Amino acid sequence: MEQIQNVPPRGGKWVEYGKFTFLDLSHEIKTIDTPPDVDTWVAVDMSPEGRLESWRPLFTAAALGRNPGTAQAWKEFERDTKLAAGQFLDGTMDADSLTGVFQRGYQHLTDVAKDVGYPIPLWDKMMGPACLESIYGEFRRMVLDAAVQRNNQEGRQYVTGEMNSQRSYKYYNSDYYFQTEEAIASATERYNALIQEAGWEDYISVPDYKGKGLNLYYNFNTAFSNKFDVSEQYMIDPDQVPPRDFQWFYQTGGREGNKGVVDSCTVIHPDGTRTFEDYTGPDFDPTHPSKANTWVAYRDENGVRHQVSVDLRYKFVESDLHNLADLLRFPGDSAAAQSVNRFLKNLQVYPRGYFNCFPTGKSGFHAYV
Repeated sequence: MEQIQNVPPRGGKWVEYGKFTFLDLSHEIKTIDTPPDVDTWVAVDMSPEGRLESWRPLFTAAALGRNPGTAQAWKEFERDTKLAAGQFLDGTMDADSLTGVFQRGYQHLTDVAKDVGYPIPLWDKMMGPACLESIYGEFRRMVLDAAVQRNNQEGRQYVTGEMNSQRSYKYYNSDYYFQTEEAIASATERYNALIQEAGWEDYISVPDYKGKGLNLYYNFNTAFSNKFDVSEQYMIDPDQVPPRDFQWFYQTGGREGNKGVVDSCTVIHPDGTRTFEDYTGPDFDPTHPSKANTWVAYRDENGVRHQVSVDLRYKFVESDLHNLADLLRFPGDSAAAQSVNRFLKNLQVYPRGYFNCFPTGKSGFHAYV
């Protein structure tokens, strides 16, 4: 019975390739001078570039995490990267060691994919570059995500009063920008070295994440204020380098529930005169939806901390969009103060829902709530 089962069907022959066995039926290939319906055929791009493009979707995080053969290896890479990113941000791991997690993860995922025959047992030469490019990108994304989460958690301590769904806050610590730039530079150097070692210089390089709108992959600034969300337009130029030892915090007020807020009262007297009373006051009120507060701080060359702040009141009109440099400025002509003042021109503040009502922030008049 065993001999019968080992007899190749249809006159073919068994071919061993690593741990896989294939049936060779090349003898059945026929050549036709004039194939029927040839005008409906679609040419298959078998160039290296064409094959690379066809393999890219099969090496994304979603594809590797979904396939039974590679899912465990992907989970391990994701776990190890997040753990290492946290240690790097804590200062207990250097950039080179963090980059080692990227390289080992790529090599392990490649070995596992080949071992289980993913996406097909016969590995094409362009699968390697597709895998490397994807793992490098996902490594960048996870490092940036860890930094943004750490940044946001740090900023939460500065929120006045209780946070609710009607309020918003934004915080920026430039330390995370410089840390992630160091991590990305180290990983990119290793990525380029792996490309050169494999001879893939003609096929892959660092992708144009910014040009493709992949804000979570580009740098800390684009991940911090990802314009994919229309409300996230706090930073104007994400390529502008922030000052060192720089912090910025912004919060808006608001309250949950179906009760309105009485802002003012106008009394019309018998003689026709009017008296207007404003109940809100000049200071920030964390329960009032028209109120906001923002502050900026930095450390100078001598390690002395400087901070300025301002309270805002919105009227829910288009002019509510403010450049931070128009609201705050540090006195003095020191290099540190001037650097911070220049960077303030790169930040803007606005009430919740502003860009949903004023997409350009330039023209028209609309009231919104």
